[in-house]
Amino acid sequence: MPFFLSGWRWVAIVFFCIIAFLIGFLTACEAPGAFDLTLLHLIGGFASRHHWVACIARIGSFAGNVSVRVSCILVAVITMVALKDKLGAIFAILAPLGGWAFFSLLKLVINRPRPLIFFHLDHVDGASFPSGHSTNAMIVYPMLALLIRRHGGRLGWLYASIVLAVFVGLSRVALAVHWPSDVMAGWVAGSAWLLVCYEICEQWGLRHSDPLSVKMRDEEDEDVNAHLKHHESMS
Repeated sequence: MPFFLSGWRWVAIVFFCIIAFLIGFLTACEAPGAFDLTLLHLIGGFASRHHWVACIARIGSFAGNVSVRVSCILVAVITMVALKDKLGAIFAILAPLGGWAFFSLLKLVINRPRPLIFFHLDHVDGASFPSGHSTNAMIVYPMLALLIRRHGGRLGWLYASIVLAVFVGLSRVALAVHWPSDVMAGWVAGSAWLLVCYEICEQWGLRHSDPLSVKMRDEEDEDVNAHLKHHESMS
C-alpha cells in the first residue's frame, strides 16, 4: 500500500475523522449512554479490581504526559535542525503545538464532566472531552514516525506509533478518568489534525522544491504505479 495519501484519499480520511469526531461531540453533549457505561465498567472496573492492570495503565498514561510529549518534540526539532531539514522542523512544531492549543480550547468550550463511576486512579483536572492524552499521543508519536519515514525509515515505525497512541488512550479509560467516547474522539481528532498538517507541509515542500518532499512523492508515485500494475496482472 502506498504510504503517501495522494489525491482525494487523505481528504476522505480527514472527512471521516471529522464525522466521527462530530458523533463523539454529540455524544458528549448528552448524558453517558450504554456504549460509554458498558466499556467503562468493563475496562475501568477490571483495572480497579486488578492492581497489575492499573500499573500497566499508568505506564501508558505516562507516555501521554506533557513532559514526555514535550521532550519528544524537542528531540525531533533539534534532530531536524541538525539534519538541515527546515520543513521537518516546522512540521515537528506546527503539528503538536497547534493541535494542543486547538483541542485544549475545544475542551474548555465543550466542558464535559469526567466520569465518577470508579475512583480515579490518576490525578486529573479540567474537562473530559476530547481526551488530551489520546489526542496529543495520536499527533506526537505518529508525527515522529512520519519524520523518521521522511529520512528513510521503515513504515513499521508508523504502525508502532499508532499502537502506542491507542495504548495511551485505553490507559485513560482503565484509570477511569475518561469516558471511552472521549478517547475515541481524541484518536480521530488527532489523526485528522496530523494528516492536515502533514499535507500542508508536504504541499509547501513540493511547491518550493524541497528535496526530501520531492523524493518522497516520487517514491510514492512509484509505489502507486507498482500497486496498479500488480492489480492489473492479477485481473
